[in-house]
Amino acid sequence: MLQVKEIYKTYKKRGQIIKAVKGLSFEIKEKESFALIGPNGAGKTTTIKAILNLIDLDKGQITIDGQDVSYYETRKLIGYAPEIPYYPTHIPAIKLLQIYLELYEKKIEKEKIEYYFQLVKLENFMNTTLSNYSKGMQQRFSILQAIITEPKLLILDELTSGLDPIGQYEIIEIVKNLKNKTTILFTSHNLAEIEQICDNVMVINKGRSIFYGSISELKSQSNGDLYKIFFELITQDNQKINQEGF
Repeated sequence: MLQVKEIYKTYKKRGQIIKAVKGLSFEIKEKESFALIGPNGAGKTTTIKAILNLIDLDKGQITIDGQDVSYYETRKLIGYAPEIPYYPTHIPAIKLLQIYLELYEKKIEKEKIEYYFQLVKLENFMNTTLSNYSKGMQQRFSILQAIITEPKLLILDELTSGLDPIGQYEIIEIVKNLKNKTTILFTSHNLAEIEQICDNVMVINKGRSIFYGSISELKSQSNGDLYKIFFELITQDNQKINQEGF
């Protein structure tokens, strides 16, 4: 479904060349839930921007259903919920959704729109402006605008960041309801969320893959403690980098 093949991306920052992604490759099958995790600066954001065709790669290719993401029509296959959503806050939620649907050239019946509002537990706030939404409600609206077009690939980026435990629980329950209904690419620093939602995972560090496999395979290390496993993987890789200098 989604294929990322040997992608490279470098940036110039303050006179320095930063190698953000170095030959990253992975594949997500249809209706699979896949996690991309790594420490800050690992290359997750660059990878997501490349999938969304927001940046030009130095090398490599990304396709969805065999079609390059640079093609305009391919972008319509993607729904994206960012970590920090920015929306016009003076517009009622349902009006804003209708604008998005027009941009995607999609027509969806009112009953189905109402169904999606119910799915994210915002059915009582359809006509409320986003300025009156709490942070958790805005995150749920972010999921709503990402799924309303019924995309083939749903990208969910750090959705629970900054939310209290109740807000985190509500978001994760919504995402669990989407599992097996569409293809999900999920990023989070909360490894417990990853374990609940995702089938397979790639751990990246310094723009490279250091683990690629199933959640169960990852948990088979260090007695199943995901946080300890993650720490050990990153620590060992950093030591290798320092020793070998690459």
